[in-house]
Amino acid sequence: MILVTVGSTLFPFARMTTLVEHLAHTLPHNETIIFQYGHASPHFLDRHIKPYAFMPHTMILARMKQARLIICHGGPATIYQALSFGKIPWVLPREVRFGEHLNDHQVDFAAFMEKHHLIRRITAETPVSSLNTPAPVIRPIQKSNPVLIRYLDGIISGSV
Repeated sequence: MILVTVGSTLFPFARMTTLVEHLAHTLPHNETIIFQYGHASPHFLDRHIKPYAFMPHTMILARMKQARLIICHGGPATIYQALSFGKIPWVLPREVRFGEHLNDHQVDFAAFMEKHHLIRRITAETPVSSLNTPAPVIRPIQKSNPVLIRYLDGIISGSV
């Protein structure tokens, strides 16, 4: 099972919906995509996709734990939750130029996390077929991650 989550931001995220639609066409017949799509309903209902506008947090966490791979927006909490299960997520950060958020904090955070090999960032050049490949499982990252904490402290203090 693949989990795709866009979080709860009020902005549309058509790039993720399109990505999920293309990904569904590359899957074996017995694979399922759990797609938490947020405020913008997907325009398709492929047989591989189980759509949810929103899911209780406990359900998201249970699906993350079960998923063979996770694809998500660039929200720090979602990325951290995937890492807490030892899974490096594929990340498509929301971008202000596409009307997906108020600023590019997700782009900045994704760049930092990619630099430290803690995510795989999805770009316009990323082949959809490569998204079907899970990252190696890592040791679960817990709340005491000093690199992440220093980075977030720097953002808060304005030094990053």
